[in-house]
Amino acid sequence: MKLSKLLVLLFVQYFLVLLMPGNVTAFCRQRKLLPLPTPQQITEIVKKLKANTMECAFVFDLKTTTGKKTETKTGKFYFQRNDQVTNLRFDFANQSFLSLKEAKGEVFCSGKVTKMRWDDPIQEGHLLSFSDVLMPFLESGGEYCCQNRVQGRNTHIIRFKEDQGRVVNIAYDPVFEVVLQVEHFDEKGQCVRTFKLLEFKKAQGTWFMKTIEIKSHDITSQLIIKKIALKQAIPAAIFNKNTLEQPNEDRLTYIDF
Repeated sequence: MKLSKLLVLLFVQYFLVLLMPGNVTAFCRQRKLLPLPTPQQITEIVKKLKANTMECAFVFDLKTTTGKKTETKTGKFYFQRNDQVTNLRFDFANQSFLSLKEAKGEVFCSGKVTKMRWDDPIQEGHLLSFSDVLMPFLESGGEYCCQNRVQGRNTHIIRFKEDQGRVVNIAYDPVFEVVLQVEHFDEKGQCVRTFKLLEFKKAQGTWFMKTIEIKSHDITSQLIIKKIALKQAIPAAIFNKNTLEQPNEDRLTYIDF
């Protein structure tokens, strides 16, 4: 066999070994996917994520699978963020949940006297929480970790430190300026929860999440956006904690998404 053919064969075999399960991540990290960001650029990315100004509403399906059992619920989601407020509300058939900026991590729930925390599941048996949308760990700043390919995209991995040795890694796509994945690690370094953006879509000139997936142990939840209301003022009553138990008629105009 000629030396040139032998070298080609050895290269192919080496490449296949790298692509075997367990080696794909390492192979991706070895490549220079993007220019290395400076500490100032990382600070600017975090700042931009925290200051994402938006006012919109969605109709969604929340589908959760535990073992062989799958349950689907339909709800509405209202989001309002500007320099003064960060308000978020989820409505389901029998309950509403509201988070206000001044509430300091607490959630108001209709039909209950007690309050929930941001990281509590919004619906029993499902994984979705306010923390998945608000990402409170951003307040701790962030440091550059590495580069990796996530969902087929080149991303910066930015690490955030939480209490008791816990860590959160986000995969940030600098082209679309969106977080594609969030991984939560416990104090032992084990990944205990993963938030992944499976699909995003443009509506009226702006990119929005279409489908997200949250995994923790043997439970998987998917939030799938069905309709969206944009460029409309959300009525102040939507974010009034004293009217959560009253029927909600937002009168917004939704389009299929």
